[in-house]
Amino acid sequence: MLDSDPRSNLTGAHILAGALQRHGVTRVFGQSIPSAFFLAAPSYGITQVGYRTENAGAAMADAYARVSGQVAVGTAQNGPAATPLVPGLAEALKASIPVVAIVQDVHRQFTDRNAFQELDHAALFGGVAKWVRRVADVSRIEDYVDMAFAAATTGRAGPAVLLVPLDVLDETGKGLPQAPRRASLGHYPLDPVAPDPARVAEAAALLAGAKNPLVIAGGGLHSARGYQALAA
Repeated sequence: MLDSDPRSNLTGAHILAGALQRHGVTRVFGQSIPSAFFLAAPSYGITQVGYRTENAGAAMADAYARVSGQVAVGTAQNGPAATPLVPGLAEALKASIPVVAIVQDVHRQFTDRNAFQELDHAALFGGVAKWVRRVADVSRIEDYVDMAFAAATTGRAGPAVLLVPLDVLDETGKGLPQAPRRASLGHYPLDPVAPDPARVAEAAALLAGAKNPLVIAGGGLHSARGYQALAA
C-alpha cells in the first residue's frame, strides 16, 4: 500500500532544503558536504556557492548577509573541517550579523564512539554562536531550522549553528505533519528595536548646536538599512 502522505517519501535532505527555501534562502555557501543536501538543493531553487576553505565560506556568508539583508547560510563537514568556521562566526557574533551554519555530524549509531572526525561541535561553537543544537530526528528538521533562523534574527542578531547527523539527511520523513509551514524568517532585523526617544532628542540637540557636526555611523545603521534616515 502506498503512503497517502507524499511528504513521507521525502528524505531529510529534501526537508532541510525545503525549509531553507521557505525562509527565502537562494544561496548556500559550502563545499560538497553535506552531499545529500547539495544534491537536493537545486530542486528548491538553492544555488551552491563554493569556496576553497571553510574560513573563507564563513566570511563570504557574513558579507552576503550584510549586503543583502538576508540571513546567510553556510555549511561544513564535521570534525576538523568545521573548525575554520569559528573565526568567521566570531566576527558575525561581534558584529551582530545573522548567519546560519549547517554542520554535518556523524551517523547517530556512532555517536560517542570515537567515530571518524567526531568532535564536540557544541563546545566548539558555544563561544561564537547565539544558538547551537543537534537535530536527532528527521521529523524535527523543520522545527530546528525555524529555531535557528529565529535565534539568528531576533534580539541582537548573530550566528546559529545546526548540527545534522549524516544519516538524518538520508532518512525518509514518515510521521511529518501534513499542514505546510508558513513562517518565513530569512530577513533581518526581524524585530527592529528603537532607541530611547529622550536620547535621540539629546543627540539631535547636540548636532543642531554644533559648529562642525560629525556623525560616525556604525554597523547598526547598516544592518537597519537606515541610510535615507541618516541622510535626512
